[in-house]
Amino acid sequence: MAALVFLVVVLTGAQAFQPYRGDLQADVGELQKMMAKFANKLEDIEKSQETIATVLSALAGNSVGGLPRNERQLPDGGVELTEQTETSACNQLGLRGPPGRDGRDGAPGRDGAAGRDGQPGPQGLIGPKGDIGPEGPSGEQGERGADGNGGSSVYVRWGRTTCPNGTETSIIYNGIAGGTHYTQSGGGANYVCLPKGPEWGVFTDGNQGSAYMSGAEYQVDEFGNSPFQGASLHDHDVPCAVCHVASRGSKLMIPARLSCPSGWTREYKGYLMTNHYNYHRTEFVCMDGEPETRPGGHGNHNGALFYPVEGNCGSLPCPNYVQGRELTCVVCTK
Repeated sequence: MAALVFLVVVLTGAQAFQPYRGDLQADVGELQKMMAKFANKLEDIEKSQETIATVLSALAGNSVGGLPRNERQLPDGGVELTEQTETSACNQLGLRGPPGRDGRDGAPGRDGAAGRDGQPGPQGLIGPKGDIGPEGPSGEQGERGADGNGGSSVYVRWGRTTCPNGTETSIIYNGIAGGTHYTQSGGGANYVCLPKGPEWGVFTDGNQGSAYMSGAEYQVDEFGNSPFQGASLHDHDVPCAVCHVASRGSKLMIPARLSCPSGWTREYKGYLMTNHYNYHRTEFVCMDGEPETRPGGHGNHNGALFYPVEGNCGSLPCPNYVQGRELTCVVCTK
């Protein structure tokens, strides 16, 4: 095909050639030269065709000797490519064009299947302690327990050597009343019930001027106002008894009363006594209404003293209290 195109070009050039020189022989020589060049071109074209056929056959995976459908045998033993093969070869041998633009994003795909649960992680650190919550409602009341014995209590019965009868009370010990000497401003302010048989530890004989314990005496006839009728008590030593109540755990001394509140048991009754108002202070105690004295303890030795207590109107309401009247007392347990 290419050789035919080339021949047409040569003939056209020959027709257009117009000799302008008078020497005809020279023109013929020029034409012969041109024909020789044309023959050389044809030979080159034939070689080029063979080369192209070999390349196209290799690209298509076919053998030239097999004569595929895109090739035909020439009379001189050569192979000519058909138009289809030439077109394919041109397409395959053409230059690669520039890359095209990126396409648009496709639609999102569907969600995949849920994965399996992971393995439990390690236990975390213990957090800070929270605030205390509100108090919950009260629970139901439990069954009532068995009655107990009510506990026990201990009290001192002043002025007696025994404990009351008929009140389920037992004696722990009896002794003598004692306290600080009425003239001393220091020392203890309370009366105590001293045992008759003391027990000693480490001691130093002789007074070293520290603190002193004195016995106690009744002071009831000095002013003629003894509430204990028919008993000679003045300057006698005062006995005492320490009593134990096994079934009643509460103990109470009530001044100015001879009876106990409802539900309480009266241990004993008597009169309220303490130190003289012009001496140093002690405490108020309930002296039994039927007092005893310590045998052999009569003598004006003084020491700790017991005086009857009288009402003194003013801030004390009168009535019901009465000026100068001796006050009673009662000891109760429950």
